[in-house]
Amino acid sequence: SMGAWGLPPALLAPGVGFGAVKVEAGPTSVTVTEGDKATLECRFEAPPKAQVIWHRACSHNYSEPTRITSSNDSQRTVSISQGTASSVLTLQPARRNDTGLYFCQVHTDESSGQSCGTYLRIRKPIPVPFLNMRESTKNQIITAEGVLLLLCAVGPGLFLLFRKRWENERLLQAKKSAYEEENLYEGLNLDECSMYEDISRGLQSTYQDVANIRVLDMQLERP
Repeated sequence: SMGAWGLPPALLAPGVGFGAVKVEAGPTSVTVTEGDKATLECRFEAPPKAQVIWHRACSHNYSEPTRITSSNDSQRTVSISQGTASSVLTLQPARRNDTGLYFCQVHTDESSGQSCGTYLRIRKPIPVPFLNMRESTKNQIITAEGVLLLLCAVGPGLFLLFRKRWENERLLQAKKSAYEEENLYEGLNLDECSMYEDISRGLQSTYQDVANIRVLDMQLERP
């Protein structure tokens, strides 16, 4: 009778064969980003002539696994490499439809065995940020933004403050000049100022008449 995998019951138990083949269970699951390389490894103990076959069971139909064969084209590579104690399945690049349960079978002419299976999960690529920068650069940009915001918030207030202070200083300077001019003429009497002006004008005319008389006398005395 056939088991749940479509294989003989003797092949379903990991690490169980007819005494000559032992297959390690392997990891239960592997997650790979779409577009990257997916690598699955099968470790075993078997004679040198043992053959390894890889199978894949889709999530919607585990009872019908399909055999995986190597292929290579311009867009995708599926390779199976085998050594004396391991076999590696490589899918490059990994696609979304590669999701499923992968297991390996190791068999000789006398015995065989298979792994428990590793579930390969293909996830969507992580979006690359528009500005892919280091954390230190991001911190510097955040600090610069904080300084600019502070200047934008405080700058207008400081400008108005200094402008008001400058206007007050101009007003005080004008008041001070007016006050000094008032103090300059505060002790003078306007009546006395007019009297002084009349006296100075009278003296000036007197001096001028005396000088003219002397010139006339000198001219009369000449023969």
